[in-house]
Parts: sequence; structure tokens; C-alpha cells
Amino acid sequence: MSEYLTAERGWVAISRHPKFGTDVDMVKWWELDEDGIKPLIKEPDGLMVEPGPHTRDVVRATPKAAFLLAAGYELEALVERAVTDREFELIEQVRGLLKRAWTDGE
Repeated sequence: MSEYLTAERGWVAISRHPKFGTDVDMVKWWELDEDGIKPLIKEPDGLMVEPGPHTRDVVRATPKAAFLLAAGYELEALVERAVTDREFELIEQVRGLLKRAWTDGE
């Protein structure tokens, strides 16, 4: 028998699909059962489901932190595909922007 609890504000599931990119979904509910605790997100059709197999993190974060974490996963994917010096230079520039965005306001 499962028990459902409303997720507190700020919980997100961050996924990185190789074909479709990075996505951030709000965790709406937690499902508690004999197998443990599972986050549930709302699909476009309204069904509440577990995040998919490409989920990298389920974290409680500010919108800025969730965005920066998702951007970091996108940057990681770019690094995996990069081959030229120019591509690596551009990646380093983006990394610098993300780092500055992270430290702004601290």
C-alpha cells in the first residue's frame, strides 16, 4: 500500500536525455511504499509518474540553482561532443559565465 505526501516547494527532477536535451520538472508528490520513497512529477497529460531513466538528480533547489545545475549538464554534453580547440574555448567561456552566475549575489 502506498502513501502519498505533497512535496515541499523547490524539489525538482533534472534529466538529461541524449537526444532531447536537459529538462527540469517540479516534484509534486512523494510516493512512500515498501520499496522506499519515489518522487512523482506531472506529465503533460496530467498523469503523476516517476521521473524517467535519464534523471540525473532529484534535489531541492532555488530556481537559479536548478537552472545552473541543468546548464552544467548541458555543458557536460557539449564537452563530450567537442573535438576542435575552438569548441573547447567556447565551452570554457560558457563555463566561466555559469561560474559567475553561480557566485553572483553571494
